[in-house]
Amino acid sequence: MECRDAQFYLRLRRHAADELGPDVTGTLDSHLATCAACAADARAALSFDRALTAAMRSVPVPSGLREKLFTQAAAKQGAVLRGKLYRAGGLVAAGLLVLGIGFGVFSNSRPKVDSQVLIDIASNQSEQAVSRFLVANKLPDHLPMPFDYDLLMHFDMGEYQGQKVPVIVFRSPNGDNGFAKVYIFKSDSRFDLRGLQDAQGSQARAQVLVGQGAYRGATYVFVHTGRDLQPFLRTRNGGGNPA
Repeated sequence: MECRDAQFYLRLRRHAADELGPDVTGTLDSHLATCAACAADARAALSFDRALTAAMRSVPVPSGLREKLFTQAAAKQGAVLRGKLYRAGGLVAAGLLVLGIGFGVFSNSRPKVDSQVLIDIASNQSEQAVSRFLVANKLPDHLPMPFDYDLLMHFDMGEYQGQKVPVIVFRSPNGDNGFAKVYIFKSDSRFDLRGLQDAQGSQARAQVLVGQGAYRGATYVFVHTGRDLQPFLRTRNGGGNPA
């Protein structure tokens, strides 16, 4: 987990800890155990929350205020509910009449829902959204590898050494913490790309592809878990490399 992701999950854990699954929590705790900067931020946030909680609990509550607030709220809510009930009764009667007429007229012309069509639409929209994102950043409108856009997590402008870089992230289809991140560097002199080459780590690999033809002017760095990119591509038979 990178520091940027850890900071995001730290904010989420402060306000909605129940929404983090055990996989994310475990990975976050592992990152905090090795990253002094993120661990310091986590401790500072926890200290602030505890101090704020203690301060709120120490505020004295006037005697009888709680009961008075409950009584006023209940009275107001009862009046609102009665008004809504009267209006709803009239709307329901009118709605049933219209529904009966409409159902008889349109029952034979209703479009049939097809879940596969919905999947196809969602996939196409994801790929089209990435294409628009690439074009907006003056890059080739498609990636040079046939990624499976059903696995798309998010895309955004990430920061690398003080410069903004397009980053597209795909999740693993295996339900684990695997990922594939595509960093795209333009040949516009902002970065020194000489000598850029593949790299191997304990948990991930980096593979470099210098764009040619329609992809000229862009250098793609694929950072991914696993042996190769094949699990993240539309065709997942056998191995494969971006080169």
